[in-house]
Amino acid sequence: MIIDKINNKVKRAPKGTLFILADFSNLEAPYNTIKDAVRKLVETEKLRIIYRGIYQKPNYSKTLQRMVPALPSEIAETYARKNDWRIIPAGETALNQLGLTTQVPNSYEYRSNGPSREIILKNGKKIKFRSTVSRDINMIYTSALVIEVFKALGENNVNSENLSIIKRKLTIDQFEQLKKDVLLSRNWIKDLVIKMEAS
Repeated sequence: MIIDKINNKVKRAPKGTLFILADFSNLEAPYNTIKDAVRKLVETEKLRIIYRGIYQKPNYSKTLQRMVPALPSEIAETYARKNDWRIIPAGETALNQLGLTTQVPNSYEYRSNGPSREIILKNGKKIKFRSTVSRDINMIYTSALVIEVFKALGENNVNSENLSIIKRKLTIDQFEQLKKDVLLSRNWIKDLVIKMEAS
């Protein structure tokens, strides 16, 4: 039965894994059959609904004595995968990811090649997707992330410490690619990458 096949796939996955219905499409069953099977797994608590169309394999921590929720970044990436979008962290979310701030944002912001959209999670946290031009998002992930960090900080607010932290996060190959990717960016962004190379 299809429910057994889906259940076996869920069992093999690590605790906390996020799923969308498309993850079970290789089981060669009609969409509605897969949807009904997943609903039954939710009813038996083998899957949890995280957001519309996003499910999590329960991740119970004996140490914490509670379920460990999915990270907003994991939910954002799964939501993007569900919609066939490419996303890049932006604003405070980008700064947090590259270690330039430890502050946990109230909302999580991403640039997307899809339409602008905002979703609200069960804990009240918001994930905001802002549509952007394809040039800014089609480059490799690390290059796009660094550029978003520069934009979040602002042209006149990027200091040498920021540049050192960012540079340490990149491999040699990633930095070489960044130098190529910023050639079509604004001059001030190109200048910052030049300063980063010299630091």
